[in-house]
Parts: sequence; C-alpha cells; structure tokens
Amino acid sequence: MSLVDAICDELPKLGNVSVQSVRVKVGALSGIAAEALTFAFDVAAEGSPIAGARLDVEGAAGRELELTGLEVLDGPADR
Repeated sequence: MSLVDAICDELPKLGNVSVQSVRVKVGALSGIAAEALTFAFDVAAEGSPIAGARLDVEGAAGRELELTGLEVLDGPADR
C-alpha cells in the first residue's frame, strides 16, 4: 500500500500521464518475496490511478526495497 500511495502522491507533479510500469529493487535480505510483492501490488493498485501498471522487480543482494523508476506515457490510461 505504501508503494502505491507514494506513487499516486507524486503523479500530480508529472502532469497528465498514465503509469505503464513500476520498477523496484528488492534485496534478498529484505524479507520480501518478489511473488508476494507483485500480487500485493496488483491488489493495492486496483481502483487507483496506477491500476493495471506492471511491477518489475529487480533482485539485489542487500536489504533494500527501493523504487527505482516509473515508465509513464503522456495522457490518461486507456484502462
């Protein structure tokens, strides 16, 4: 939920865009399972401005959970 909330809070700064994908880096020692994060992201994003966006998870060796990027397109989403 926090990841979705943080992205949605930043969207007004980007203008009229639709989010296509969200990239995160997840450390192996973070205690977060990538599959669980992907499922939770889809559920949390449902009904939000980023509903339908794809979550791309990059593995890392440490404890990090870091938002590394957004892929956006000009204009509203066609979802």
